[in-house]
Amino acid sequence: MTDRMSITNLLPQRWICCRNIRSGSGGGNVCGGDGRGLSWRLPGARSLRPSGGGRIEWAARGNEGVIVLKRLAIALALLAGCGAAAAAEVALPLAAQRQTMAANLARQVATCSRREDTNHPAFRGCVDWHSAVHGVWALIAYQRATGDRQYQPLVASILAPDRLASERRLLRQSPQFEMPYGRAWFLRLAIDHRKLTGSDDLVPFADEVAGTLRQYYRGRRIDRFAGEYRSDSWALTNLLDYARARGLADLETEVIGWIRPSFVDADPECSYGREQRQFMAICSNWAALVARVLSRADYAAWLSRFIATNGLPSPIERPATDHEFGLNFSRAWGLWDMYEASGRPDIAAAYAAHVENGYRPASNWSGSYLAVGHWVAQFGLYAVQPLFGAAAGRSLNGGERN
Repeated sequence: MTDRMSITNLLPQRWICCRNIRSGSGGGNVCGGDGRGLSWRLPGARSLRPSGGGRIEWAARGNEGVIVLKRLAIALALLAGCGAAAAAEVALPLAAQRQTMAANLARQVATCSRREDTNHPAFRGCVDWHSAVHGVWALIAYQRATGDRQYQPLVASILAPDRLASERRLLRQSPQFEMPYGRAWFLRLAIDHRKLTGSDDLVPFADEVAGTLRQYYRGRRIDRFAGEYRSDSWALTNLLDYARARGLADLETEVIGWIRPSFVDADPECSYGREQRQFMAICSNWAALVARVLSRADYAAWLSRFIATNGLPSPIERPATDHEFGLNFSRAWGLWDMYEASGRPDIAAAYAAHVENGYRPASNWSGSYLAVGHWVAQFGLYAVQPLFGAAAGRSLNGGERN
């Protein structure tokens, strides 16, 4: 895939792009403007707008406009579309904010992780077991991304061997406990813990959890539209990533065998209206899962059909429920993977818009503790993690895809 940063650097940084991105409940505008077409403002130019006949008309001042037009032609030849401007205008400033965003989110995560909200041996903060698990994951991911070790003692105290042994016994005794959602998050925790520390301390426990998920899906009818705690796309994403991280080829093959008929070969219709009032993205997680099993060429064709059928989602601006405060972030998870696998700048713009709307205002994730403060910041860290690159963050090309 061509590098995103080098392509967008070809573009004038003061472009403003208007592009409609459709959702299940109506159109939305990612970059501003009236949304009736495509429009640009370039340095040295009064306007550049496709006319009704499809021609580009523009007026410029002096040689600067000629230079800009040449850059425009190069960029459009590479990227083909207004989404390129959106990537330059939105995604790059977002990357520049990654350190601040991650630090603020991690601070909120640490607040809930220090609490004792339940009587679980290890994962006792953040109101419930699964939120406590992805709280510890988030602190580990934050350290990997930034190198900031301030939360390392807290993580070490939570993951003490005796505490983990008690948690392991609990899961053995209660086969349906946190199945599949919380167990999938534990695999994500184990993946990043191993990347950060190089240690296999969590591997025996995680292998056991992966085995329970494997048994759960054997002979089970997979529902690609399942959301929230029953999301099959989320659970299979983590089970597949774990199989690859551990080099478990037989598990990888089996999981892909479940994914292909249920997600790759299925009717691509996925209304974003299915996600209303929920915290878990359905459509973008589906598309991200498919990105893990198809070649780049095959995925480009699959994704084109998927987006032609469904469009791309518009960010949630006024969450209707407590759970919906996490939806912008969980949509961003899949949108990033879709972008990384395809290089499509319209998807990069959608990703950036969802992260921005999830992150601001801060009350989205640091407000009422019971409503949002114990879990949404963790979702935010998973959304911004890829901005730190494959080595320190998250990437489909960093071991989570063959």
